Amino acid sequence: MLIMTVLTMGRHKEWRKIVKRERRRKLRIYNAKQRDYIEKQSSNEYINWLKEQEAMDLFEYEQIEKRNAEENQKWIEAEKKGLEKWKQLQEKKEIMLQKQLEVEMKLKLEMQLEQEKKKQEMEQLRQLEEANKRKQEIFMNHLQEFLSGHANEPPTELLVSHESRPNTEFCPFFTKTASCRFGDQCSRNHCYPGISKVLLAPNFYVHFGLNNANYNEYDTDVMLEYEDNDTYKEFKDFFLDVLPEFEKFGRVVQFKVCNNYEKHLRGNTYIEFEELRCAVAAYQSLHTRWYGGRQLSLQFCTIDSWKNAICGLQSKRRCPKGRACNFLHVFRNPNNLFSSYNNESKHNSHRIHRSPRRSWRWSESPEVDISRREIDKKNNTKITETEKHGDFKYHKKKYRRKDRDRRSRRQKD
Repeated sequence: MLIMTVLTMGRHKEWRKIVKRERRRKLRIYNAKQRDYIEKQSSNEYINWLKEQEAMDLFEYEQIEKRNAEENQKWIEAEKKGLEKWKQLQEKKEIMLQKQLEVEMKLKLEMQLEQEKKKQEMEQLRQLEEANKRKQEIFMNHLQEFLSGHANEPPTELLVSHESRPNTEFCPFFTKTASCRFGDQCSRNHCYPGISKVLLAPNFYVHFGLNNANYNEYDTDVMLEYEDNDTYKEFKDFFLDVLPEFEKFGRVVQFKVCNNYEKHLRGNTYIEFEELRCAVAAYQSLHTRWYGGRQLSLQFCTIDSWKNAICGLQSKRRCPKGRACNFLHVFRNPNNLFSSYNNESKHNSHRIHRSPRRSWRWSESPEVDISRREIDKKNNTKITETEKHGDFKYHKKKYRRKDRDRRSRRQKD
């Protein structure tokens, strides 16, 4: 332990010597620098150097100030340009805003004008509707007076006729039969009367024998062993069912049903009344009625001469045009009713009572689509021949079966 203390004490002495020596060296350096500085302050070279340094510093400062001034000037000019652009943009925005406001004002004015126009139109429509209602009421009152017999003349609105192509020649077929295969597309004029004593129900009588008479050549066995007697048998039921319905409105002086095969004449039914008001009453009541599941469409027509309208060779089976004839080929009415065409024999007709067996149906609205067979099964009745003919598949199979039976009998014989 003593040895360690001696050693440390020896080292401390050496360290103190080194420190003192270093301190004396720093003092000498400091004193030398002070002496040199004092000498320099008193020398001319040093003074000149200082002046040069000051001049250089001043030049550099001036250059810096100059550059700063230039940069400041550039910034000011850029700021002016930016302000000018900003002002221009603001002016443009104000102009656009002004235009937008003008457009909005115009739109508002237009909307107001449109609303006022719509109000005026609505008011005009309301006035027109009221005027039309008043006219309709007056017309209906006049019509009811005419139908009830209190007025001798019909309303003037009903006496206006319509022409399909004015200032052209009248279609000869339409003038005679009130029907044309081209309809309103005909190049000649069709004159439709406002009212008349004759009512026409286009394609009113519908039957399998008429609809499938012009059979396709690829299905030639559709009408196999089919006779016109079947169609005429059903026509009798149709006649006995339809005629009394029209006779409710007055005396019928002519009733004709076409058996032509052309589409514009097929099933057309013509009903001529003795009095004009009876025809108008029948039209008012039966137009758009439902008959046999089909809606009835009636129209007034003019038949100047039944003799000219009906094909004179059809009853003798000598018509040269056959199926393509454009004159009326009509069914022979039961008991030869309405067989005469002159005016003297019109009053010889008498009322026909309904047939007890109803095969056709009148209704005020569309009937529910229920097959007749289901109804007959419920009522435990047999299917009539009319229903069989109305079912195309049943009819076709039936006559195919008849044909096979007939051929088998021939082979046995």
